[in-house]
Amino acid sequence: MDSKIKEEGLKNFALSVMEYLEYKEEIEYLLSKLNLTKEEVIQAYINYDMDVFAYENEIYESLAMRMVLHLHYLLKGSWHQDRQKEILKIIVRINPESIVDMGFGTPTRYIREYVLKEKKKLVLVDLYESAFRFSKVLLDYLASSWKEIISFKKIDMNTHEYPGDFDAYLFQDSIEHVENSGDYLLKIVKKSPLNSRFILSLPIGPKVPAHTISWDTDEEAINWLKECGLKVIDSKRVFINPNVDLFADQLDGKLHNLVVDCSKLNNNNF
Repeated sequence: MDSKIKEEGLKNFALSVMEYLEYKEEIEYLLSKLNLTKEEVIQAYINYDMDVFAYENEIYESLAMRMVLHLHYLLKGSWHQDRQKEILKIIVRINPESIVDMGFGTPTRYIREYVLKEKKKLVLVDLYESAFRFSKVLLDYLASSWKEIISFKKIDMNTHEYPGDFDAYLFQDSIEHVENSGDYLLKIVKKSPLNSRFILSLPIGPKVPAHTISWDTDEEAINWLKECGLKVIDSKRVFINPNVDLFADQLDGKLHNLVVDCSKLNNNNF
């Protein structure tokens, strides 16, 4: 795709989300409370999607980048929307009383439609203060009583710190950012309660600089999960929308998301 056409398309998508009728008030509230301008968020949106090979994980330190992630999650027709739908379906089906969201980025759909509605316990884990600052403002907007059920924990997942015992462990496109990610996931699986569930979304396709691991096929990813002590109960493929997910044009369509619902393997002595 021509770079000028791509840049203009990204700008238009960012602006369109900000003008969605159902989220317009929310977006304006966030911009005001976080002291962000539309212009700097739009530029950050463009920078994020123009070249996925141009940055590493440090890009997420930016508060404007948290707003960019939020816009991506709200963008109609995007693979982010489809991924959130599949994850919500799993969470509603297994009905966990407690969830930990590892490397959560920003609050996604299941928080609005499950955690806040059903009053379930949730711990949001991330490394960067920008994630916590953004999320507290968004949650203030969504529900004044959120502090009764939602808390935050700062963890550098590269240290392989165990987050604690939960009914469900959620990794939304996050485990691939961790050094020795297989070792870390295996550690959590081993230490977690016997009946814990693990919900992951994994990018299947080329490796980018922000990731430490990649999988070329679903089968490769499922075998990796088995090596980490997990049995896949159900899986769904989420595909890129080339008309909306412009970040993926560099990847020649060789990217999709595998959303999995996993239990621990029956043999707990792995």
